Amino acid sequence: MKIEAILGLVMAEIDRAEKLHPVWPTDLVKAAAIPAEEAGELLKAANDHGEKRTTYQPVITEAVHTAASAIRFLKNLEEKNNE
Repeated sequence: MKIEAILGLVMAEIDRAEKLHPVWPTDLVKAAAIPAEEAGELLKAANDHGEKRTTYQPVITEAVHTAASAIRFLKNLEEKNNE
């Protein structure tokens, strides 16, 4: 896949996800759990591809979800002073 196509998919997913789930957790652990959960789904899709010989589409979908959620995590990250 070309980078332009990948970025288009990720940006479309960010837009979709922000409409579907507009509120992002403020708790750092809960916020970090979202891309971690998506990464777990990516691993499952990759494993299913290897074992069940599925198409790459579920793998691509979960990779896009993982990237989009990681970007949302960074976008919503508010640095807190450690006082």
